This record gives sequence, structure tokens and C-alpha cells, in this order.
Amino acid sequence: MQKQLEAKPLLTIAIPTYNRSAYLRELLFILFDQLVHEPRVELIICDNASPDNTPEVVEEYQRRGLELRRIRNLTNIGADANFLQCFEQARGKYVWIFGDDDIIVPGGVAVVLSCLEMKDYDLVYVNSYPLQGLDRVKPLRSLKAIEFDDVMRFAKRIHVYFTFISGNIVNKDRVQAGGPASFSALVGSNLVQLAWVYAALNGFERGLYIQDKLVGARVDNTGGYRLSEVFGSRLKRVTESELRSDRLKRLVIGGALQRFWPGMLLTLRKSKGSFESDTTQGRTLTAEFKDNPRYWFFVYPVLVLPPMLGASWFFFTRILNRIDKALGFVL
Repeated sequence: MQKQLEAKPLLTIAIPTYNRSAYLRELLFILFDQLVHEPRVELIICDNASPDNTPEVVEEYQRRGLELRRIRNLTNIGADANFLQCFEQARGKYVWIFGDDDIIVPGGVAVVLSCLEMKDYDLVYVNSYPLQGLDRVKPLRSLKAIEFDDVMRFAKRIHVYFTFISGNIVNKDRVQAGGPASFSALVGSNLVQLAWVYAALNGFERGLYIQDKLVGARVDNTGGYRLSEVFGSRLKRVTESELRSDRLKRLVIGGALQRFWPGMLLTLRKSKGSFESDTTQGRTLTAEFKDNPRYWFFVYPVLVLPPMLGASWFFFTRILNRIDKALGFVL
């Protein structure tokens, strides 16, 4: 631990966790070989007063020789406040707040470090794939990355997926150099991570998109919050208040309507255990996006058409999205 405190780490991987010891164990199992002899990385685990055996899992990996800093809250302070604590406690030049139920593929950390050592980036986005078990972890085969010095071109690649917390690596030094900022205003929105991501976009000079799928993202594990509220009204409010550029605002909101919501609605309608009724979803989304043509073209038909027709419309819009992406328009 003392060795880790002597020099500023290049990267902090901070894992906020609550009552998911089985998932956390899987993540630490994958990370162990990648970090056990890696002095450039600081590992933090912020345990939000988990009532399960999370402390024992963390202690097990400490005994095995994994250097980490454990922060255990006396009470559950909420997910957003725990995410913010991760960011504030990180000592690294770059901060990668990583979901406790996701994984970084073997070799992935080394790839990220090699990229971070090449140049200064405001924001690095890491591609992901749906994770359905460690037996399906995808091995790393090559490095494919695209560098951007134009924030609009960068945002066209990512748009709404800036919300994916495990996909974003933020240059904390650059964010803080942009001036004092308090991110606590977004606590309770379920989108507090956008505070520092959007700050990086506001001061953007250079970004990197790692196309290789280094992150396995756990599917069907959102935690039960209301999707239409978080990725509808709250996303719109946070984006409009925190991003300075009107063009960037339109990109993120347009990405949500064109790329995220049609597929998500189709999935929820097929699921008998969906979090919200179609009526509630439609009421919330329509109220927020009734003035946006993309809502009526991409989202509304999937929401109101009979399931078979809704699915057909979704696949039609997927074709349009692929053409759009290939031509470089993207929204």
C-alpha cells in the first residue's frame, strides 16, 4: 500500500459496490492477474454498507496480494453519492469508475494503459459487449482505436452511451483544471456520472474511442429504477443543464431516441416482468419528447403498434441507423 501512495497513479479504477458480492468476486477474479503487479493503477472499492459478504470478498483478494484501497460507508448513501465518492477519492490522472457487475476482459487494462501513456485525452470511451457469464468472456485479439480532436465527431460515435458508467475513462486532471466544479447537484438523478463526463466534453481537446470490446456489460441488471424517467426526463434535464453546446445536447438526446429507446422498448414489451407499463412509458416519453420528430418516427411506433408490427418497425429503423452510421451522418 505504501508503494502505491508514493507516486500519482496513471489510472484509478474505482468500483462502487452494494450487495453484489458474487459479481464483485467475478470482477476481482478477472482483474487480479491484470493488476497484481501493475504499479500504474490504483484500485479503490467503495462498499456502500453492503449487508452481504462483500467485506470478506475484498479481504480475500487483499490477502492474495491485490493492492487496493477499501472504503466502507457506515450507511448506504445511495448509488449516486457512492459514484461521486469514487470520483472524489481517486488519486489517478485518469479515473475509470467501473460497475461491480461488469468485467474488463483479460489484457484489457494493459491496452487501456498503453493508450493513456501515448497522449493526453480528455475522455476515453471503451466499447463493450453483453455479458452473460464468465464462460463467454471475449478474449482480446487486437487494438483498434480512433482518436478525435473534434468533440462533435467524437459525440456522434458515443451520444447516449456516455451514460454507461463502465465505458468512460475521464482525465480528472483536465476536468479539475477547467475550474472548480461541484458535481453533487446531480446526486439522486441516477446520472451523476454525466457530471464529470459532460465537464470533459465541455473542455474537450482530444478524445479516444477504443473500438475493441474490452468491457463485458451485464445484461438485464439495471437495478429496477424507472427507465423512462432516468433515460427520458432526467437525461434530458441533465443534458440541457450540464452541456454547454446546443449541438452536443441535440446529439445526446437524438441518440437516446434513435438508438437506445426503440430497442429497449421492444425488449421491455417482450418481457412480462418489465419495470413499467406501456401506458406509463408512453406518457413519460411523450411528455418529454413530443416536440422532437425523432420520437414520433423512431420511438412511438414501437411503443404503440401491435408487438409484431412494432418489431418490424424496429428492424426497419435499425437498417436506417446502419446506413446513417455508414454515411457518417449519425443523427
